Amino acid sequence: MVSEIFFNISLFLGILLLINIPAPLLGLKFEGNSLRKRLWFEPAGFVIPIVWVGLFLFLAYLRYQLILLEALDLARMVIILAVVCATYAYYTLGLEKLTGVSALKFGLIGNGLIIISAIRIGVEVAELSISLSYLIYPIVVWTFFASMILVGQLRIQKA
Repeated sequence: MVSEIFFNISLFLGILLLINIPAPLLGLKFEGNSLRKRLWFEPAGFVIPIVWVGLFLFLAYLRYQLILLEALDLARMVIILAVVCATYAYYTLGLEKLTGVSALKFGLIGNGLIIISAIRIGVEVAELSISLSYLIYPIVVWTFFASMILVGQLRIQKA
């Protein structure tokens, strides 16, 4: 049982790290806060990875509990959500490089899909356990907050 939780933690932190480590090597780097105008509510750049590690730990624990409840389809959906969240640099900066369309716009589209998916998974998890559904809703809140930053950055670009 203890090894199962450590497996899930390793799996989710592995997804986060193994997907994100190659991004800068492929030229997919986000501008630092000092290179552009920051919004008053925008956190320092170092805060973002810390928050995502916490969110992925929630997802790891959620998957562990879903497996115990034998909700294997939901457990797979949690992994898929984690992969989509972890590939943010690729579908924002990567698509910007390919299309010339602002990464901010791709970020908003991706965030919208993440929010909808996380709510859907959260509702399905709530049918099994209300308390377990609380493990996924922080992703909705954080992604919505990140979307507000993207909207603010788009408005700054237009000005």
